[in-house]
Amino acid sequence: MKRFLKKITIFFILFILSFLIFVGIDFFYSGNQYVNNYQAALIDKINRLESIEEPKIILVGNSNVAFGIDSKMIEDAFDMPVVNLGLHGAMGNAFHENMIKGNVNPGDIVVICHTDFGDDGTLEDPGLAWITIEKHTDLYYLISSKDYPSMLKAYPRYAMKCFGMKIKHTGNEIAGGSYSRQAFNEYGDIVFKPDVDFQSTLEEFKSGVNPPRISETCVKRLNKLNKYVESCGGKMVIAGYPIGDGEFTANKEEFIEFQTKLEAELDCDVISDYTDYFIPYKYFYNSKMHLTEEGTEIRTRQLINDLDNWAYITAKN
Repeated sequence: MKRFLKKITIFFILFILSFLIFVGIDFFYSGNQYVNNYQAALIDKINRLESIEEPKIILVGNSNVAFGIDSKMIEDAFDMPVVNLGLHGAMGNAFHENMIKGNVNPGDIVVICHTDFGDDGTLEDPGLAWITIEKHTDLYYLISSKDYPSMLKAYPRYAMKCFGMKIKHTGNEIAGGSYSRQAFNEYGDIVFKPDVDFQSTLEEFKSGVNPPRISETCVKRLNKLNKYVESCGGKMVIAGYPIGDGEFTANKEEFIEFQTKLEAELDCDVISDYTDYFIPYKYFYNSKMHLTEEGTEIRTRQLINDLDNWAYITAKN
């Protein structure tokens, strides 16, 4: 029995040492290999968020925010700095929400623009998460503890890819197009949108456009986040997202029913009428969540109107 335990102990020691060597090679030899990737825009977004101490408007959500907001318009309308934290749907709502942690100041307005409220709080794609945070250890707070097992499982594949790119000198290449770090402006908005065949975008809508789901997990987490924002002296609100208006979209009554339920379950204000965000398909780009320049202006003007009405009502009360 003692001999067996000794072998097991030696095995685990060797395994841990091998893993530490593997991690060391990845961190100190391979290093970051995706610094020009679309996901790397997170670094710039967080830097902007941390650098602004005065009251600001913080936009939180997936790529519907990255590809569908003109932050300069909002900044001009309210004379407040704007930070667009929109990134990627596969990161999950909780990841996007975690971005504001430690960076909310008195007077800040946090605008949540989720396209779905039915999540379980976990990452949808841990591999993409590794590409996003890489070896930027100051970003590791964005990963929730419930995602540690899946992140650990995805790590070896990510590390091997980094090692391969390091050897072949193919890492940190500028991808070009709208899916690169260079496609974002200083606010965090995507401003480079090449022409895309509308028929390919229309195919995205054929899968249907339906009201978001609502889960207890998401509601509890948002209510907890609202308390955090308020404890920092800020305000949190929920705003609409672009909803393709056309033959494959559910009727407005279904969205009204969804909104009524959402308002009843959340502690913070829902400042938008979701039916105001019905935007014709022709104003979408490459996805049923991404907007063309014209669509971005329509959506941003609606958000400005919602924020303005909310501010008026809040001040009056």
